[in-house]
Amino acid sequence: MAEFEKLSVLLPAELVRSVRKAVDGERYTVESDVLIEALQDWEVKQRLRAEKLDRLRVLIQEGIDSGFAALAPDEFEKLKNEGRRVLATRNAAE
Repeated sequence: MAEFEKLSVLLPAELVRSVRKAVDGERYTVESDVLIEALQDWEVKQRLRAEKLDRLRVLIQEGIDSGFAALAPDEFEKLKNEGRRVLATRNAAE
């Protein structure tokens, strides 16, 4: 069985209302159940973020290690245009 410790936290009133509203006696019976699940989700998110960051660091190092190659005259314009297209697609989705 898990060992528990008491922790006091200050939350914005809106979050407190949300937590209390979630306690319905079915899925959550006490406020701490809501907070435990939320913190477990947060831990997963933090782990995934760290894994993505580690992967990005690996990719950056691979790029550095691969050396430098000069761009063809039109490559930079192609890259800029592709970036603009991606940005426009993202902005249109928002």
